[in-house]
This record gives sequence, structure tokens and C-alpha cells, in this order.
Amino acid sequence: MKLSDIRMGKRYRQDLGDIETLARSMADVGLIQPIIVKPDNILVAGARRIRAADSLGWIEITHVVARNLEEELQLLKAQRDENTCRKDFAPSEAVAIGRDMGEREAAEAKKRQGARTDLEHGAQLAQSEMGKTRDKIAESVGMGHSTYQKAEKIIEAAEENPGLFSDLPDKMDEKSVDAAYKELRRRELAAERSAIAKAAQDLPADDHWTVEAADIRSYQTNQRFDFIITDPPYPREYLDLYAVLARRALEWLNPSGLLVAMCGQSYLDQIMQMMGEHLEYYWTGCYLTPGQPKPLRHRQVNTSWKPILIYRLPCATYKGKLFGDVWTSEGNDKEHHKWGQSISGMLALIKQICLPGQTIFDPFCGAGTTGVAALMHGCLFNGIDLDEDNVGITRKRLHDTTQI
Repeated sequence: MKLSDIRMGKRYRQDLGDIETLARSMADVGLIQPIIVKPDNILVAGARRIRAADSLGWIEITHVVARNLEEELQLLKAQRDENTCRKDFAPSEAVAIGRDMGEREAAEAKKRQGARTDLEHGAQLAQSEMGKTRDKIAESVGMGHSTYQKAEKIIEAAEENPGLFSDLPDKMDEKSVDAAYKELRRRELAAERSAIAKAAQDLPADDHWTVEAADIRSYQTNQRFDFIITDPPYPREYLDLYAVLARRALEWLNPSGLLVAMCGQSYLDQIMQMMGEHLEYYWTGCYLTPGQPKPLRHRQVNTSWKPILIYRLPCATYKGKLFGDVWTSEGNDKEHHKWGQSISGMLALIKQICLPGQTIFDPFCGAGTTGVAALMHGCLFNGIDLDEDNVGITRKRLHDTTQI
């Protein structure tokens, strides 16, 4: 086929890579794989080979004709690893190819359905065929199905919200699809959190709960609470907060109440020593976290539970209900906060220890899971957090809970 007869059509690849090396290979061993064209001479694959052939002064080039989409896919797959000089499609290029093929496959599928009146079945059939086409496209461009889907979502996000995601396609091409997708999910969650927090600013006040933006070190209130139930941050740099929590509990806890604090195991001895300087140890409970164990690499341990440390005021007497000391969580809730606990686990704990109508305070309320569980059990809730977005999200969740 003459190079001058080839119609380039729509091109997806922007960077043709090392043409000089490819040209030397073609001069030495010839063209290993023919280019692919459609019946109307529009190029399907082989732009790099054409550029290299042109640089060598070739007039003609070997070609094969793909007469339909299925043949295109098969030929692309055959050429995927054509030689060591081949430049793989960038993920964004692969998505562009997939979109074009997907549009044509949708048109062909519509033709295949003909004039049938069973529209519901026809729609299901078209959806099934589209899924198969996407799998074939992913394989043809050398990508796994899930990786290709992630790449599609990245491109769609950049198109729908360029202000937030326009840089991610380049990040995907330069680094990896997974790295860009993780960043996409991080930004999506941050945007969702911000939207929820802004919406919460207009919520009406509620007598059953109060949430404020405040620092545990300086927060002031005249109220004392029946229970302080909280989940402070676990990393080592935050260990001193357990000492602050115990010290401030002297001001906040009712004489007959309990401080219930979740913690990790890595620094348990230090935490108990710090808290014991201000409060009197009462009990240790077990918070089970079924499912995949969390690996603590710095200790070489897969852990499936967390200690629940329970303290009371010095010389005080707990006069509450008899409670069990094992609680089970159905799984952590990371939708609202990266350290979030599940509502199921916190509700199980609160039901065991607290009575409806009692007051619960959480000075590390995060996204409000303790508050949601408290309201579900009929308790009153107060919470504080340093992060304004967390406060907004908590307010929205508590408001929604009281509307159920």
C-alpha cells in the first residue's frame, strides 16, 4: 500500500516516542507487523511505523485490512507486543481508543437488535455486549479490566470537573493508573466532606445534641456528662492527648460516670500510665473488628481487636448499669473520616453501657459516629473537634439521625 494513500483519521497517540530507533529496526529487519487500515484506507494502527517508513524514504508499506470492529480488536491484540521498540499506549490514549470503539460497537449492537419490540430485553442485551466490548478493548490495549475502568473514571472526572481533576490524566500517564485513581478518590471524598460541612451551616439547633469546633486543651463548658466515650488518634505523635483527655475528664465527668476510650495496642502501656496519673482505672473491654485483620508492620502483628480503656474519677463509685465487656463491629466506616469507626460497633458499646436519656461527650468526635450511635440509643450528645469540616459533617449526620 502506498504511504500517500493512507488516511490518518482520528489519532489518539500524541507522543510517538523514539521513531529513530524504530526506523533503524525496520531498516535492519524489515517491518515485523503490517499496519492496520479500514476498507476506506483510514489508519487503525501503525502511525509510528508510517512515520519511521517515511523517514526511511519508503514509498509503500505492508498492510492488512480490518473489515469490522472484531477484526480491529483481534489485530490490535496481535500487535500489542510487536517488538521491543513498540511504545505502549498511555492510559489516556487507551481510553480514547476505547471510547471510539465503544461508540461504534453501540451503533452496531443497535443494528443487530433490529426492529424488535422487546425493548427491556434488548437494553439488557446491549449492556451485556457493551461490557464484553470493554473487556476486549482493555485486553487489546494491554490493560486489565479494572485498570481500564479506573482510567475511564479518571478521564470522565477530568472532563466533568476540570477545576478539580484536570491534572489527573497527566498524572496517570506519567506515574500509574492506580496512583492517579487513589488521588481521584481522595479528592472526591474531600469534596464530598466539604459539601456536607457547608450544608450543615444552615441546620437548625437541636436540644438532643451540640457539636462545636474546639480544642480539647482549651475547651470550656459548665456541663458534666454521664459518659465520655471517645476514640482519640492512635499514632505516636498524638499520645500526649490521652494524658490531656484524662486530665480534662476531671472537669467534665459526673462523679458516678465513666470515661470510655478506644486505643491501639502499640503504646498501650504508655497510655495507661498517662491516664492513670489523673484517673482511677476501672476496666478493659474488647472491641472486636471481624474481617481482614489489620497488619501492624512495625510490630509484625495482624490485629483483630482494640482495647477499650475504662476509667472513673478518683475515689468515685460507678452506679450505672451492669454491662458486658466485649463489643463487635461490623466494619470500620471510612466514608466520613479516615479513622472512622462503624456505627454498629459504637452502638453496641453504647447500648451495653448507657441508658437512654443519659449524656455522652466525645472530645474527638471526628465525623460523628459516636454521636449518631448515641442519638440512635436515645442519649443526649455533645462533641467537639478541631476540624471545621468534621464539625459540619457531624452536624449534618446528627441532624439526619434525628429526622428518622
